[in-house]
Amino acid sequence: MNEPGFRLRRMVVEASVSLKWVLDDEEAVVQATALRDEAIARRIEMAAPSLWVYEVTNGLVTAVRRDRLTTEWAEQVLGHLMSLGIRLADPEVEDVSEQAVRYGRVASDAAYLALANALDARLWTGDRHFFNAVKDRVGFVCWIGDCRPES
Repeated sequence: MNEPGFRLRRMVVEASVSLKWVLDDEEAVVQATALRDEAIARRIEMAAPSLWVYEVTNGLVTAVRRDRLTTEWAEQVLGHLMSLGIRLADPEVEDVSEQAVRYGRVASDAAYLALANALDARLWTGDRHFFNAVKDRVGFVCWIGDCRPES
């Protein structure tokens, strides 16, 4: 347990990382699970913009359509993911717009960037295309396969 006054390290977690906790045939599942376990043990605090809920739901629905999960299992998993205590916080719309323009990203990617920037936190992604597009210009974005929770 953390000492009184100890501030947990915050990590912004992108939906693709969270889906790796469920879809164990994905790349970098071990690293994603280690991050989740750090949060469950309360050594880090995970945050995400509220769109995370819809992106995770969409990922689970897509997995059901592709016969990677049953509908029943997807519903159970969604409830479990919602109970993990990921703090949902939305960045200012102007900040999202600024990040989208600055880095040439869609608004959903920019929402994760803006939130990480606002929280002074690392952003963990499992979306290699997103990571590759910003890695040379954004020092706080981590590819889940390369990073450790303590970094």
